[in-house]
Amino acid sequence: MKIYFTFLLVLISIACWSQTDTLASARHTTYERHSTMATASLGFVDFYRQYYTLPKAFSKTNTAGFVPVYLKLEYGLWKNISLAATMSYDAFTYNFKQGYIGNNGPFTRYRSDNARIISGGVTAFYHLGRFVSVRHLDPFVGVGISINNIRYSAYPQGDSTLTKYDHTVTPYLKAGARYYISSRFSLFGDVGYDQQSVFSIGASCRFFGRRKM
Repeated sequence: MKIYFTFLLVLISIACWSQTDTLASARHTTYERHSTMATASLGFVDFYRQYYTLPKAFSKTNTAGFVPVYLKLEYGLWKNISLAATMSYDAFTYNFKQGYIGNNGPFTRYRSDNARIISGGVTAFYHLGRFVSVRHLDPFVGVGISINNIRYSAYPQGDSTLTKYDHTVTPYLKAGARYYISSRFSLFGDVGYDQQSVFSIGASCRFFGRRKM
């Protein structure tokens, strides 16, 4: 997963730098209406892993997997408001053990639950450049919803496990910023709540924009 994400960031970077880019102008590079922004980022402090619960018959061993991956395609709809389609993918293996009493005495069974969460949603962002005037910085706040498709391969329930599917709708409430290192390419970070992670960091590329640095 890390290799795929690195490859994706490289593709975004190449696409950004292949477009016309000028460093001569002294104008601030912030949010721009009618531009399109593609963002890829990694999430940290995973809610699904932190709040995974086990019945009394089970005990935790370790958790393996990768951090959540976020993709976002955003369009500058109005002067300070953009609209984005968001997608995230999270997958991990939760390992645990269960004690039994057999004919020959107590023994332990080790089990693994492969969890997979795919989320998609729509978010509106308000860009705060008129209130926070910092060169090359595009601060924003976002409000939206996410639809989550969750699958557990061996979810512990009672004294056994089962394959479990769940579908949830969660709010998307985040604040963050982009810092443009060129007129097209920017570093990205946000923090907040979407039931996937507490914060994420990554990179963005702006397409079809006219602003130059």
